[in-house]
Amino acid sequence: MIKSVTNQNGFTYILALTVVVIMGIMLGMVGQSWKTLKQREQEKELLFRGSQIKEAIENWNNPKYTVPGVQPRPRHPLMDLKDLLQDPYSLSKMRFLPHHYATELDDTNPRCAPDCAKLKIYQDPMTGKEWTIIRGSINKQNGSVVPAPPGSQGGGIIGIASKSDEKPFKTDFKGTALENMGTLAIATASAVTGNFQQTPVTGLTPKDTATEPPGVGGEMTKYSQWQFIADPKNDHTKIYNAYHEGW
Repeated sequence: MIKSVTNQNGFTYILALTVVVIMGIMLGMVGQSWKTLKQREQEKELLFRGSQIKEAIENWNNPKYTVPGVQPRPRHPLMDLKDLLQDPYSLSKMRFLPHHYATELDDTNPRCAPDCAKLKIYQDPMTGKEWTIIRGSINKQNGSVVPAPPGSQGGGIIGIASKSDEKPFKTDFKGTALENMGTLAIATASAVTGNFQQTPVTGLTPKDTATEPPGVGGEMTKYSQWQFIADPKNDHTKIYNAYHEGW
């Protein structure tokens, strides 16, 4: 009788241990699935928000951009992203981004504290911190982008980028409206003729090729390589659905 009870207790212990192991595995899978789902949603938000800010910067630098009931204003370099919420150079209320970008955020978020962005317009959705700001100027003659030297605080804002070095799910934008992500068309003047030439430039290193920039045959391995840089000649009819493409 005693032996039977001992065997039964041993079986019960093994069964309980097996159940605990199975539950641990299942919880681990659920946790991993949740992390993947959360990252995918953040990635989509990064594409959407970055595309909207990119388009707003393009409109800011477009002398033909108008808002019904608002008088056209002279072009000025964009010095602060917040100006896209209310143009300080216009006597009338002129917005380049929806009002919800002015939402105040929780700056005590442990994911980004103590460097959390204070307003939504400044927030990189991947990190909760402020964007990496890309500065330079727009050439008025041919509409090309002229970046400021690395680390320089001179020039207006021409683009933004995430600060996250995490690997994205989407690493190539070839064939989409964002296929030139991470590239710049630099205006270079010929010393002899004075003519401007368009030169594609990128500070990124593609995985599979040394000649094509990421997004055009190469692979971007970090979110920080997603550079939402203004293109004054961009076709805005494509940008609204760009972050849905290729998923």
